[in-house]
Amino acid sequence: MQALRRGRIMTSEKANSVKLTFGKNNLAITANSPEVGEARETLAVNYKGKEMAIAFNPRYLIDALAALTEDEVFFELIDDLSSRRAENQRPVPLRFMPMRLS
Repeated sequence: MQALRRGRIMTSEKANSVKLTFGKNNLAITANSPEVGEARETLAVNYKGKEMAIAFNPRYLIDALAALTEDEVFFELIDDLSSRRAENQRPVPLRFMPMRLS
């Protein structure tokens, strides 16, 4: 979540999204704004699916992750435009919608 917060700093009113690119065992978080600049951070994750890039409003994603109490979170990924489910040991999963990548 700290990486998302750092990426959020690089967003602006016009470019208010962070891109999450899931690859084999890594996650790249990218934020790009013409007014502010670019941020990129790579994290090691347990992911073995096909490479997928998804954009989210960082505020909503951070709020959703903050509601989870565990350190480990599971994301259910279908494609780059379908709603996402994030969960940990809570009985009720959280759902949030991605943004369209330009």
